[in-house]
Amino acid sequence: MTTIARFADLHCHPHMRSYNWLHKHRTPEERSKYNPWWIVLPKKKPEEEGKRAAAYSQCDLAKIVNGNLQLAFLSLYPLERGWVTGRRDATQEVAKNLKKIFGENRFNESISVFMNKVLRIIGNDKKGELAIRDILQAIFMKIPLRRINYVQSNKYDYFKELLEEKKFLDKRNNKETSTELFIPFYKKLFVNKKKILAREGDNLSATGEFVLTINGKDVENVINSKKNAFVLTIEGANVFNTHEEFESIQNKIKVVKKWTEPIFFITFTHHFNNFLAGHAHSIPDAGNLLLDQSEGLNSGFTPKGLKVLRYLLAINEEGLYKPDEFGRRILIDVKHLNAKSRNEYYRNFVLPSLKSDNPIPVIASHVAYTGKIVLQQLIDRMEDEEDGDFTERNGHKFNNWNINLCDEDVINIYKSKGLIGINLDQRVLGVSKEDITKEDTHANYVWQNIKGMMLAVINSNDPDLTVKNEITQTFCLGTDFDGFIDPLNKYPTVMNFEQLGLDLIEVIENDPDKSKLLFDLDVETFVKKICFDNAYDFVVKNFK
Repeated sequence: MTTIARFADLHCHPHMRSYNWLHKHRTPEERSKYNPWWIVLPKKKPEEEGKRAAAYSQCDLAKIVNGNLQLAFLSLYPLERGWVTGRRDATQEVAKNLKKIFGENRFNESISVFMNKVLRIIGNDKKGELAIRDILQAIFMKIPLRRINYVQSNKYDYFKELLEEKKFLDKRNNKETSTELFIPFYKKLFVNKKKILAREGDNLSATGEFVLTINGKDVENVINSKKNAFVLTIEGANVFNTHEEFESIQNKIKVVKKWTEPIFFITFTHHFNNFLAGHAHSIPDAGNLLLDQSEGLNSGFTPKGLKVLRYLLAINEEGLYKPDEFGRRILIDVKHLNAKSRNEYYRNFVLPSLKSDNPIPVIASHVAYTGKIVLQQLIDRMEDEEDGDFTERNGHKFNNWNINLCDEDVINIYKSKGLIGINLDQRVLGVSKEDITKEDTHANYVWQNIKGMMLAVINSNDPDLTVKNEITQTFCLGTDFDGFIDPLNKYPTVMNFEQLGLDLIEVIENDPDKSKLLFDLDVETFVKKICFDNAYDFVVKNFK
């Protein structure tokens, strides 16, 4: 019987839920509860139904240990203020998005005026004081009100928050620990802790040891010793307070580059403007009624952004690798960079580096496929993206927002010997409304996105692609678990990884194109590469 024994995830947030619940903004945090092995009481029904992961965690320490997630690329992510502050341009955006939601025929200006008044009341954050939007946000995101109000306040500082998040992990680094169940005070009257733990042992109870690794060899040693290897990454360069001048940003990067457990890669942009480079459209129309990601949305790199990029990559203005001058290299993750910014990055940094002794491998940590061929196609329609946009290619429909990859992206990543992590968010993967509840289709969506990107290389006429069989080494899981995603219903947590692997084997075995795609590999070996081997081999080689 086929079994898949171990897994790796290129992009996940195992500590996110416990950190946001347990962090009381005290200095220092001395309490024993303040560590990532505490699991916040989940709601079982949303997890069983594969609903959006807010009321439950997808990759907490119990699930990581019990689900055999041996290698996790742990994303540090201080919550962006844009999630909890209102719109500046409410009038125009409300009208535009109401037309999309209700349709031109059912929309009139009186509806817009009325909704504007309602949303301004809801959206007013009152400079950190209690507001209606805060209550709605707490209910929807399952984050404590005190946490939301702190993020809105003047005390909230991205870089200080990054350091605090790192300390949170340091408390139990390299120490065998058992999980504990945290029950919010308002639920203690209604639940029995002993009964919950007895009923949901695999989900809530585990003993293990994670290690924040320092390089690829360390990853190898940790996994060989049967511990869980964590590789630190960052989501969003805004963590360096990038609204400030370059010298201030540079000083903060210097601090991080001196950490004993280094950052392997950074997702350069995220959902909101960071004054460095244009981010990709990522929020659905309904979210745009309250959230504003328009500033910087379709722009490219700024002069300051180029300086920061060079400093992270440890290269000077001539493109020469200078680690003695700039410190160790932190690789760049192109997820969330818009198509225009990605195009600049490939042409001006990645492709020239491939002719040097220190090439830059490209990471796309949690993405899917657009079905488009070249970046210019994505650039031309960035301002016109709407909910439900699809491109049909190779007999399948793909989400064609420019947050996903086109053939040109995939070819550049392949040339750089980079790595692509497959996101398990149903919207990113382009799951149709009809198939959301049809769980027997879900593994096929994962496969079709991988297959589409493999064909981009295999069918390419690029003269530089003389070797194509290494495309089987390019893909891995990059779930974005506990990043507040809406997962495939059948695979909502790490505990479902083995089933996903088995289902992928079945789907690929039945694909008539498998021999063209896998070259000499058998299907089981290929799926094991996606589930673990490719991410492991990449980090052992490139984490220096």
